[in-house]
Amino acid sequence: MIRVFLIALVLALTACSSQEEADYKQAQKEIAQEHYRIALSYLDKVIKRNNPTKYPLEAAREAARISFFEIKDFNKAIEYHHFIVLHSLDEKERLESQKQIAAIYFNNLQNYQESIVEYSKLQQMPHTDLEAAQYKMNVARAQYYQNNFFQAESEIDSLLKLKGDDNTRFSALMLKGNILVARKDFAKAADIFKDLIKNFPEKAIQENVALILAVCYEENLDFKSAIAVLEEYKNKYSPPEYIELRIKRLQERMKNAPGAKGFRK
Repeated sequence: MIRVFLIALVLALTACSSQEEADYKQAQKEIAQEHYRIALSYLDKVIKRNNPTKYPLEAAREAARISFFEIKDFNKAIEYHHFIVLHSLDEKERLESQKQIAAIYFNNLQNYQESIVEYSKLQQMPHTDLEAAQYKMNVARAQYYQNNFFQAESEIDSLLKLKGDDNTRFSALMLKGNILVARKDFAKAADIFKDLIKNFPEKAIQENVALILAVCYEENLDFKSAIAVLEEYKNKYSPPEYIELRIKRLQERMKNAPGAKGFRK
């Protein structure tokens, strides 16, 4: 009886393997002809069976690639990456698929709440300090885009304690400054933007930090400082006529507001 059972099991597995191989090969033929949705239908058959062969994971990898790059069905791509995370025995592959899931929610779907959940999962997986900083940076951005300024700032402060690179640190401080602007705390925001100009001069010019600093001064009625910043950096931006126009507008506001003062204490 045991022998009969084993023979039956082997025959069943062989049949399953043959069918999965046939479906997978047919999917490859459809891909070669750029019939991507038809190919996905064959790959889905292989994945849904999820038999103990190499084909379900191969199918999920191919399906994730097609969904993302060829037909731009980002939700389907997430489904296939979830399958890889659950079933792959390769730790690096599971990690990469988890990164893809988080990135798709954040960049392609702008589903910031879900991206926070997925980046939180990444923080529980093996990572370097630089990767941890990048995950926290995206969580902070996701919170910021949802107007959760307190949570966003908390993530930034936690990030700044890690050993991130200069680009990550610049981005983190830039976001913190923007959070403070959103909260109308222009004095503290100005301090951050001034430090960015001092410590990252080239990057600050690329990201128009001086212009944002001038806005902070203007919002707090410190027109003299706003004009001074624009005068100092007007030759760094194009077109210069735009900066000149802003300077003239600030000069008019300063004339019409004799009681204007610096940052309020």
